[in-house]
Amino acid sequence: MWSHGNNLCFSLAKNGRASWVYRYTINGKRRVMTVQAFDDAISEKELKSLEVLAIEYGEQLKSGVDPLNIRGHSKAVAKTGDTFQEVAEAYIRTQRSGWKNAKHAEQWTSTLEDFVYPLIGSMLPHEIGIADVLRVLQQSHKRRNNGKAGQLWEVVPETASRVRMRIEKIISAAKSMGVGNANREIRARWANHTNPARWDDALEHWLTSQSRSSSHFAALPYQDVGPFVQELLAKRDFSSRALAFTILTGVRTSEALNAEWSEIDLASATWEIPAERMKANKIHRVPLSRAALDLLRKQPRYPGNPFVFPGAKKNRPLSNLAMLEVLRGMKGYGWTVHGFRSSLRDWITDTTIHPSEIAESVLAHTIGNKTEAAYRRGEAFQRRSVLMQQWCDYLTTNRKQYEGKWQNYLAITLKMLETGDIM
Repeated sequence: MWSHGNNLCFSLAKNGRASWVYRYTINGKRRVMTVQAFDDAISEKELKSLEVLAIEYGEQLKSGVDPLNIRGHSKAVAKTGDTFQEVAEAYIRTQRSGWKNAKHAEQWTSTLEDFVYPLIGSMLPHEIGIADVLRVLQQSHKRRNNGKAGQLWEVVPETASRVRMRIEKIISAAKSMGVGNANREIRARWANHTNPARWDDALEHWLTSQSRSSSHFAALPYQDVGPFVQELLAKRDFSSRALAFTILTGVRTSEALNAEWSEIDLASATWEIPAERMKANKIHRVPLSRAALDLLRKQPRYPGNPFVFPGAKKNRPLSNLAMLEVLRGMKGYGWTVHGFRSSLRDWITDTTIHPSEIAESVLAHTIGNKTEAAYRRGEAFQRRSVLMQQWCDYLTTNRKQYEGKWQNYLAITLKMLETGDIM
């Protein structure tokens, strides 16, 4: 038997059977509890989970509680109720077909495996309290890119916020399904249950609101976007090109990363994004500026790979982190890729006379009133083409050159407004 620490040991029996066990003494008696059978090499995540269990068993011992008795009770109760992890996995399977982006399921699974399952995955949903959720959100974490360390909620607030919301949804799903209701005790607990992962009147009292608000998309001021894009266009790696393309077109991260060559018509300078990849679930035609077209013409194509920006894995696009890593490498820490859409929107409002309906159409935002809906029906494609080329010129030319073109753009826009030409 080999000790791993905190009474967690690796045991090899005479018959050759190996297992991870918890060895402890209580009331003067030596006890050994099997934690997990050993069938093959153990992953870091699995080992971390075992280490956490060992610490929890140690806390039970300090309180005079025998871990074997607790586990026996939990197993008896679990016969009529699934664990948090089991409910979460079932929830993801159920929701997968309804998620527009296949990566959502991967993101849900990875965040739960990394941050949640090791701490509360084995608990029954109705047993999880605010203290347990706080254990997850306040666990120690160290960022890989800059080495910043601290609590998960403070170090990576965007990720922590998603983790909190996912825990809340899973517990809510468990309650709605009546998980464990065959057991009278569990049924009674659910009757008066309030979700421990909710923000209002729960976690807001224990977590800093500053961390929560910092998860909003941070945008680079539009006055500084031009030099940044010019630096990107000078690079040849796919991640930099993907980020430049995203900024030039004003689309969302997932829309750019999943762009396929079959959607793009270089001759007509048009990119047609299918409805299933759009947030509003409607086809979106994107006018391509000269800089965007030039970038696409320089981008190599690979036989059998449909993606404009292919990733390292065969027939897969770049990962969601690819562009974020470019930002961090170019001293853009704190900005977000999505924030460039805010930069574009601010630029339209502050420096052009294009109406808000066109700005919303460029960003493919959901249209509300009848006037804006009319723009949506016509798509205002010609006007959007003018606007996106103006954005391109603003980003890729020097100030003097752009000021010379600005008068021309002003005249074109005024003419369109006078004629009501929105097509």
